[in-house]
Amino acid sequence: MATRAFQGASAAERAAQRRARLLEAALDVIGERGIGDFTMTAVCREAGLTERYFYESFARREDLLKALFDAVAADALDLAVRAADVVAPTDLEARARAAIAATTTLLGEDARVARLYREAIGHRELAGRRQDTIAAFAALLARLIAGAHPELRAEDLQLTTTVLTGGVVDAVGFWLDGRLGADVDTLLHRCARLVVAAAEQHRTESARPREER
Repeated sequence: MATRAFQGASAAERAAQRRARLLEAALDVIGERGIGDFTMTAVCREAGLTERYFYESFARREDLLKALFDAVAADALDLAVRAADVVAPTDLEARARAAIAATTTLLGEDARVARLYREAIGHRELAGRRQDTIAAFAALLARLIAGAHPELRAEDLQLTTTVLTGGVVDAVGFWLDGRLGADVDTLLHRCARLVVAAAEQHRTESARPREER
């Protein structure tokens, strides 16, 4: 069955456009009011859409929140991957710094994203997604280390890079809140050096006889 087009857009395209407007409006509302005061009514008002169109894409406000967090997390990871990919694979410090800088810049330049990031940890349905995001960034760091040091396997680095990523996430949060007393260049330098130090530790351990590990 054909769908009617309106001003050159099909019904599915118009629905996708309305969904995108709701996501952008949701980010605006969170930036202004936070997750705790996030409501469907406020989002619809910000988007200039009726509740009918909200339910066209989302069954409840939590579904919109989860979709928004997933979209922001995917964008952040994509920025990190693309930033790292323009650096030579053997330059681990530069690649790690580029990846961390990409996401730190996103958070530093968009207060809405930063607020979503900070407050997600206290939300029942977003906390798990935040952990999934940490795992994804940890996997990226593991790939960067393994790319610079082919004798190491990414799967063997996951514990280390998860610890590193968790620390970086909290450090960036402290930096956003002005609690570190360090500029962004210092933050990025220290984080990148920790990645290099972790890689060197793994290389040292992998060179030992198995019975000594």
